[in-house]
Amino acid sequence: MKATEEIKSRLDIIEIIGETVKLRRTGNAYTGFCPFHDNKNTPAFVVWPDTGSWKCFGACNEGGDVFSFLMKKEGWEFLEALQYLSHRTGVELEHQSPQQENERQERRRMHHLLTMVSEYYHKLLIDNEAADRARKLLLQRGLSEETWGIFRLGYALSSWDELRKFCLGQGYSDDDLVSVGLLVKKDNGRVYDRFRDRIMMPICLQQGQVVGFGARVVGSDDQPKFINSPQTTFFDKGSLLYGIDKAYMRIREERAAVLVEGYMDVIAAHQDGFTNVVSAMGTALTEKQLRLLKRYAPRVVLALDPDVAGDRATLRSLSVARQNLERESAPIFDPRGLLRDEGHLELDIRVATMPNEMDPDELIASDPESWRSLISKAPSIVDYVMNVFTTGRDLQDSKVKAEIIDDIVPIISDVSHPAERADYMQKLARVLRVDERMIHMGKKTGFGSRDNYNRAISDSNEPQKHLEVIDELENYLVVAFLRKPEVVARVDRALREAGSEVLSSRDFGITEYQRLFEIIKASINQAVTTPKEYIENNMDVGLHESWQELCYAGNELVLEDERRIQDVISSAIRLRSRNLRHWLIELQHLETGMRGQGDLEQAQNYQDLTLEYTRALRGLQSLLRDYSNPLSALGTN
Repeated sequence: MKATEEIKSRLDIIEIIGETVKLRRTGNAYTGFCPFHDNKNTPAFVVWPDTGSWKCFGACNEGGDVFSFLMKKEGWEFLEALQYLSHRTGVELEHQSPQQENERQERRRMHHLLTMVSEYYHKLLIDNEAADRARKLLLQRGLSEETWGIFRLGYALSSWDELRKFCLGQGYSDDDLVSVGLLVKKDNGRVYDRFRDRIMMPICLQQGQVVGFGARVVGSDDQPKFINSPQTTFFDKGSLLYGIDKAYMRIREERAAVLVEGYMDVIAAHQDGFTNVVSAMGTALTEKQLRLLKRYAPRVVLALDPDVAGDRATLRSLSVARQNLERESAPIFDPRGLLRDEGHLELDIRVATMPNEMDPDELIASDPESWRSLISKAPSIVDYVMNVFTTGRDLQDSKVKAEIIDDIVPIISDVSHPAERADYMQKLARVLRVDERMIHMGKKTGFGSRDNYNRAISDSNEPQKHLEVIDELENYLVVAFLRKPEVVARVDRALREAGSEVLSSRDFGITEYQRLFEIIKASINQAVTTPKEYIENNMDVGLHESWQELCYAGNELVLEDERRIQDVISSAIRLRSRNLRHWLIELQHLETGMRGQGDLEQAQNYQDLTLEYTRALRGLQSLLRDYSNPLSALGTN
């Protein structure tokens, strides 16, 4: 028995979820209010102890097993949930080799070093006379001493070797300090402190471990104004967000993350109560950072300074800008890149720009209600770009209209969902007062582009009785998708034809399969490498065992034959249908239970869901008839 299966067999899912959600028994299930979205009126969150599964029949429509619940609740990766539950149940995970154990101990030692240095810098800011100018600067920026403590702000002395001497005295070596970016080592072997006479800001993982530092000058004439730790084993700027350790819980509660440019903007926002704010630390926003935010919320609002968001000239020069993204400069607003990220990450990314050339911290301090309104009403990326290109222009001039079409259509073409693309084309036609057909004909790099053609091709492309038994239908589909990831697009196209949503991780009940499917889906929504290389390079550590087993099983599966591909599609339809049938049975039980308790309003809600799921099931059954000759080896219907 695999560790995950043994953990489930030892756990009471009602006990685990009951620590977060107040549950009450309803028939063979337990119900409560979903902890993942705002709703205190309808107990649409259901847990089934016999299958060890849960589902929200409300706004978030999420579901899964005990692993997926903890991952969503805590923002953990699968490995973190696995380790937590293994400790809780006493199930031993795969034994680590001596080399792996040594590496783990070394990482712990380096994390201890970074934490110790963070405390050292903080004590200097609070007590040392040399930090007087730094303290005055922070107070001038409106940051209280209490806030210094919350963010563990510190100060690096102007000395070339004071930090080095302190750390050597604690038993660390020059090589240790170089490896975590605290010392600079010249070609001649000379070493010196990297950070000198600067306000220090520890940068942490969401769990709170210090992995590096951001540093702001104290003297106004010093340059550069901000520097970060260099790339190290611990510090990867492109996958980190400043303030995420303080913000992730509030991001989850508000279902939105606000991303600002600077460290000081984050600190000031949190001090004034806007604690869902983080920063990309002065770099272009990366897919890794967006994936991190997606763990906690479906919406990201970019609260950008006007010079960062860009004017018409800046947006036109994006192709040049992308070639220079490695420069240490102000972040570049790239609407086309963000739209692609938005599409394959299934995020809602919006843009808010500061009024009157104000920084976010200035607006929050002077008018917090305006900040709140600005964020809540932030327009979509395309709406923002459309406004940039049309404001102040003579929209009666035919040449101006042509220029605007040439500028905006390529951006609209990067919107992933065809319905959204059509809506934006209609909107642009209305703004310019031209026939929509002219918009479509306007620029070949738009709807007629090769990129868009390829994307169009991609676009168009019973519950467990015993926990230790693998779900054969889910297993078969994941094996098939790992063998041939592009088949997912064929499945999605078939489901859309039936009026159903595309296949998602929510269709799978086992957390390992949910996460594997997310990686598979991401692999076909990127163009950097082949899907199989992407899957291999992005596989979660805790999933390696399951991934290798499934890949091995897939060696016997031949998907070059169209009949086999048709079977995979029909199997996906059967999986969706099976889930709907299961939920319909449970909804009937829940409705009966609610009527017995006199809760007629909730009973009606369940009845409405029953009708919705019944219509969906009929559409899938009709579609399934189009896919004949299914293989019967699975024995699952």
